[in-house]
Amino acid sequence: MAQSLRSFGGTLGALVLTVGLLCGCADPGGLKVSGPAQSPSAGTAPVYVSEGAGLSPLRRPEAFTATGTVRLTGLRWASWGGPTAEGTGKVGGTWCMPACAGKPYEARVTLGGLVRQERSAYYSRAVVDVDGLPAEQHEELRDLRLHVPQR
Repeated sequence: MAQSLRSFGGTLGALVLTVGLLCGCADPGGLKVSGPAQSPSAGTAPVYVSEGAGLSPLRRPEAFTATGTVRLTGLRWASWGGPTAEGTGKVGGTWCMPACAGKPYEARVTLGGLVRQERSAYYSRAVVDVDGLPAEQHEELRDLRLHVPQR
């Protein structure tokens, strides 16, 4: 019995010591956090752009129809998969007729508005910059809404 009490006493002592150490290290004012919050990591989900409902999603496409009137071709992507994708190529379509009927404009393309889904993500917006384009036509390319499939 004496052996059992000594064993119990040793265990109880260790427990009291552990609790004391844990409580003794805490700041009485609570945990204080300073500085900006870390951004969540981009993850490893593939990132796509979609031309429309029922069409296969595209990764780093060479060409795609951004809207019913805007077509991007000859695309070369400097970046893809992050919060934005940036590339260069040509833009044409019915939005610029008849001026670009035979020759699409050289353009810089930025995709953004990343919408994350369970196992993938989609860009939901596009901005197309064309040097020398009249202001009213350029404005049509400033905030294009891209199709994002329903989850």
